[in-house]
Amino acid sequence: MDNSKRSSMLRKLKILQWPMYVICVLCYMLTLFHRITPAIMGPDLMADLSLGAVAFGFMGMAFTWIYAFAQAPVGTMLDSLGARRGLTAILMIAAIGSLVFSLAENFTVLIIGRILLAVAVSGFLIGGAKIISAWFTTRQYPMLWGIFMGLGSLGSVLGTAPLRTLMSFAGWRTALFGIAVFSLVLAVVTYSLLRDKPAERGLLTPDELHGETAVVAAISEESGQEKVPFTAVLKMPVLWLIGLLSLGVNSSSQTFGSMWEGIYLSDALALSKEISGDILSWYAWGLFAGCILSGAVVRKIGSKKTMVLGCILFLFNWLWIALQPATISITELSFFNFLMGALQMLVISTTFIYIREVMPTSRLGTAMGIVNSFAWIFGAGLFQQIWGIIINAVSDGIKPYPVYAFQVTLWLQVIMICLGVICSIVLYRKDFGGKEKSVKLTNHAV
Repeated sequence: MDNSKRSSMLRKLKILQWPMYVICVLCYMLTLFHRITPAIMGPDLMADLSLGAVAFGFMGMAFTWIYAFAQAPVGTMLDSLGARRGLTAILMIAAIGSLVFSLAENFTVLIIGRILLAVAVSGFLIGGAKIISAWFTTRQYPMLWGIFMGLGSLGSVLGTAPLRTLMSFAGWRTALFGIAVFSLVLAVVTYSLLRDKPAERGLLTPDELHGETAVVAAISEESGQEKVPFTAVLKMPVLWLIGLLSLGVNSSSQTFGSMWEGIYLSDALALSKEISGDILSWYAWGLFAGCILSGAVVRKIGSKKTMVLGCILFLFNWLWIALQPATISITELSFFNFLMGALQMLVISTTFIYIREVMPTSRLGTAMGIVNSFAWIFGAGLFQQIWGIIINAVSDGIKPYPVYAFQVTLWLQVIMICLGVICSIVLYRKDFGGKEKSVKLTNHAV
């Protein structure tokens, strides 16, 4: 290929890739927004629909388990149909789910709305991974992936104090109706602008255009990406180690920060809704910081060391609140929440970077779906309900729930986080072939 044609392709690539990147970020923001809203809406939902601790916990478990179970099939769907059509479909489902949730007058309809939302948001992370992997170079991926997750985590920020402010004026139903309209508009934009790979626009891959070195995954796709079997992915020990690592972190942060902390702050510590919203916003900002930080840290010390460091620091931060749940100050809670969010996403974002190092692009969605399914089914999903059962049993169902009921659950999570630390060390010590060999991509004649 001559230099002028190559330069023309590079210019076209840069014009096309960034709008698609923004679309993927907006989609992922919906995931984090819908995930954290129960922590802010919790007191209002429990009051409006007369929900108890077990019912509220079941709502969290229903969302999280459906989200978890949907990961693998939705990931496989995105691998089969492509990110463009797949993301458009689940955005439509998200719009319907938000509408149903906003109109709920009883617990059954509320659950149906949350289930629809869970199915929809299960694919936004995976879809983003496929688009970024296809439209940016191997060298750019870690940094852009961290920024993608960081910007997407701003959905959590919007789901805390800003949502509380909107709810104070218009109520939680109007807020969810607005999100339904946004999801519908985004679906139209996604179908119009997104493309699965540069070849659909007559371009070579980003690595080929930039003449960069690409990592060959542990499962080779040189003989045809479509022939990599699902069972070969499912049997990879590395995916299950990453799943256990994620389970330890997710079952802690997602259960507490995205579900039960709002109740803990209002019941156990008797804090106002406004103060609780401010505290939880620090968790959301921590999610953003951790994602942005992850790409830089991975490029500096590598994905394996980042996972070990993140898990160990996450354990120490969790012990901070587990040792003083009744006496921890508002300032300490703010710092704890920021670090909980930052360290959570430092670890989780890095696990997905590592998955890309060991998996072929054609099965990236499937692999990410398997890991996420495992972590969410046995992590956040199960533990949100376990917390409800424990809190209800310890308190004898009497509200406001006492601090010692939450203390039991906080120490339960210490065990799970220790499991994550162990898995991160095993991943660090073993070589799973993530960087087995590299291939210099040349500029093919066109």
